[in-house]
Amino acid sequence: MSRIASFAAACAALVAAITASTPAAAAVRIFSYDAANDGTRRVAGDLTFQFSQRLIFTTVLSIRSTEGRASADLKPADEHALGSGGLNRLIGAAAQERDLYEVKGDADGIALVHAFCPGSSRAWLAFSRLVEGRPLRVQVIGDAAGGSAKLCHTLDFTYRGEWKLPSATPPVRPSDLKEPRFPY
Repeated sequence: MSRIASFAAACAALVAAITASTPAAAAVRIFSYDAANDGTRRVAGDLTFQFSQRLIFTTVLSIRSTEGRASADLKPADEHALGSGGLNRLIGAAAQERDLYEVKGDADGIALVHAFCPGSSRAWLAFSRLVEGRPLRVQVIGDAAGGSAKLCHTLDFTYRGEWKLPSATPPVRPSDLKEPRFPY
């Protein structure tokens, strides 16, 4: 077999392995962040994000107040829900926050919407990449009159640490966590 044929076969096997990965192959991780400035501290405080990480994709599952009991679940959203121009109109084409999630509309979610974006009944969060040891920026977007969306806040966080999870199943509640691994 020629080198080109061997390389092509190896690439085909790699693509097959990537596409065959199942949701069960996803690792659930939890990162905590501290507010990086007074504006973020006033609006959101320190936050913890639970997310599912696959080979090249990350899906944020929930947001929790690190110091309190507030929490909300998130679901992936299409930027067309933001109206004409989408994220480019709201945060600019050069912004790195492109992973868009809608805050679910249950009781906790509605409370978070009102806290992050007063006057809005729906809210979206546009995330930069969740990377261990790196800062995080989240753009908070709310609905506005006329069906368009408005930018409510830009939240900046510094990485605090990752929570060590039990080896069995992913936690449902923060009390299921074993211990924090904060880099003090």
